[in-house]
Amino acid sequence: MAMFSAPTYANQVFQLATPIDNYPAGNVEGVRLSLLYGRTSTVKGIDWNLFGLSDINNFTGLGLDIFGAQRVRNEFTGVSIGLANWHDNTSKGGVLGAVNFTKNNFSGVQIGGFNYAGTLDGLQFGFVNATGRINRGVQIGLINYDASGTMAGSNFPVMPIINARF
Repeated sequence: MAMFSAPTYANQVFQLATPIDNYPAGNVEGVRLSLLYGRTSTVKGIDWNLFGLSDINNFTGLGLDIFGAQRVRNEFTGVSIGLANWHDNTSKGGVLGAVNFTKNNFSGVQIGGFNYAGTLDGLQFGFVNATGRINRGVQIGLINYDASGTMAGSNFPVMPIINARF
C-alpha cells in the first residue's frame, strides 16, 4: 500500500530553490523561494524569486520576482510581478514587469515597458506593445504593433496610442 501512495507525498508545502538543487525536491503546493536560479516542474501557490531566474514548467498562483524574472515553459495562470515575465506557451491572468513575453496566447492584462503576446485576448498597456494578432482586446501605448493589421486596416500594422479589435 505504501508503494502506491508514495507519489501523493511528492508535493512540497515549502521549497528553497538554488542553482544547485531544490530543497526538498518535488512539486510545490505552497511557497517556493528561489535564490539566483531555480528550476522545478510545478508550482501552485506563491513563487518568490530573489535576484535571478525562476524556471517552472507549470505555474498557478502569485509570482513575486524581486530584481528577477519568471520563466514558465508550459502553462501560466495567475499574477506575476517582476522585471521580466517570460512565458513559452500560454498565459492567463495578469503580468506586471519591465518586459512581458508570451510566445502563444495571452488572456488577461500585460502592463510593462515592452509587452508581447503571440495572440492577445485582453489588454496590453505599455510603451511598446506587440502581438501577432489581437483576437479580442486593446493595446494602449506609444507604439502598438499587430502583425495582422490594426483598426486602421490590414495594411497598417502599427498604431500610435491605441489599437483594438473586438
